[in-house]
Amino acid sequence: MNFSQQEVDLAFKQLGDEAPLEQLVDFIVSAQSGVPSGGLQTGDATNEGKTELLYGVMEKTLSLLQMGFTEEEVSSAIDNFDQRATVQELADSILARRIANSIEQKEIKVESDFLDEAETDYSSYQPSYSDVSYYDDDNNNTRVKRAKHIFIDDIGASSSHLGDPWSMGQRAGTNDMSVKVELEAMTPGRRANVQGDLAKPPFFLYGNVVEVPKDTWHQLKQFLYNVEPEFVNSQSFSALTRREGYIHNLPVEKRSVVVPKSPMTIEEALPFTRQWWPSWDTRKHISVITTEAAGIEQTCERLGGMVRESRGVLSQARQMQIIHQCRVSNLIWVGRDRLGPLEPRQVEKILGYPYNHTNLFELNQPDRLAAMKYAFQTDTLSYLLSVLKGKYQDGIRVLSIYSGIGGAEVALHRLGIPLKCVISVEESEVNRKILRRWWLKTEQTGVLRQHAGIWKLKTHVIEDLVKEFGGFDLIIGGNYTSCKGGTTVNTTMGMDSNRFYEYNRVVKRVRTAVGLS
Repeated sequence: MNFSQQEVDLAFKQLGDEAPLEQLVDFIVSAQSGVPSGGLQTGDATNEGKTELLYGVMEKTLSLLQMGFTEEEVSSAIDNFDQRATVQELADSILARRIANSIEQKEIKVESDFLDEAETDYSSYQPSYSDVSYYDDDNNNTRVKRAKHIFIDDIGASSSHLGDPWSMGQRAGTNDMSVKVELEAMTPGRRANVQGDLAKPPFFLYGNVVEVPKDTWHQLKQFLYNVEPEFVNSQSFSALTRREGYIHNLPVEKRSVVVPKSPMTIEEALPFTRQWWPSWDTRKHISVITTEAAGIEQTCERLGGMVRESRGVLSQARQMQIIHQCRVSNLIWVGRDRLGPLEPRQVEKILGYPYNHTNLFELNQPDRLAAMKYAFQTDTLSYLLSVLKGKYQDGIRVLSIYSGIGGAEVALHRLGIPLKCVISVEESEVNRKILRRWWLKTEQTGVLRQHAGIWKLKTHVIEDLVKEFGGFDLIIGGNYTSCKGGTTVNTTMGMDSNRFYEYNRVVKRVRTAVGLS
């Protein structure tokens, strides 16, 4: 790659010997982009001076990247400042530029993380809290506005406040984007129904909550009958803002919102924070599920100290810096000028799971958060699966691939669809325990059979399961996740592509076994 030995050595020194190649390359390239052209080529500079300059730039670059700034922002800030500028000065300049950009682009009306916009009033929304009641979404003439995050009424009743699920909005913690760039990255909108044999059961759904490029989605759909993916923003259903993509052959008409609904904002989910939440912190949703526990107490104390030392006069740049760090680390206001991390039970509530769903005896708080990192948001998933309610009133047969903590099972249960049988494939023993405990606590009457790995579903095993249960109605899969070091990410596709291919293999084997191609 033509990197110098000095650059490679410095990258290893900063990131460690176990750092993946992609991270090392990104680090060196980012550092190079922050060194002015010719900065390492001056004839009178000694080798020691060159190394010191490169080391200083790389160290500042790493610090700024860890704070959540993008490579473009870091490179531009270093180019515009003297090499002796401190990390804090560079960070302040980036935040100031963000604020300026948001003001310049306000006519675009993209929902901005730095603009204090009025939140939709949900106080008039009074749903019927029966276990199986729901609202039909059967208005094909609904106009979708993507330029601004709005809430629309899918059935024309003023009491319904379902957000536009295909309004991708702006991801928390990123730069402002034009609508054009946002829409080019993904193709939001209600996807057309599939036709012919492909529309027949067994239905399949593959959900991915890891943000991957458009080209990756193009590759994925080629393995699942070229079905166009459907993109949803979970903030339309919950206090979590996350871009999610789904490839499925489910019908798209007569979808319904599960009730009771999960809280739609942080304030609704955690009302105790209302008395401590400063007016300048405009966050309404959490944006990530972080599992990083190291140094979180020090971060909370440092940020709280900044607020206390300001004596009520906190600069706008400082406000933006604190908000940014709160987004990155999922911090909430737990007292006067005091921040704290989200607890697992609070994340469970936001994701739409039962109270203490992941509370196993052997799990500590970081483990519980790790188990939920790539879990389905069950309100969002329920919306897509709600079309099955009328089809399987007597029970549904589910093949659940990479079940995780049971997001699909919880979503179907919340919809009131009986689980006739669930064949669950999940590598994590902890996740299997979480699902089994939920199954027993909710007194499910169907069959739960758990397999420890996808490799056990060989062709003859799949055929035997189809014969035993008479086939499957739904084959559902998602990101592989584990509370003990599991991951969904690799350097090729931004997600675990091998496990996706295994899911694809199982889908096609099951459909072949019931006589469908």
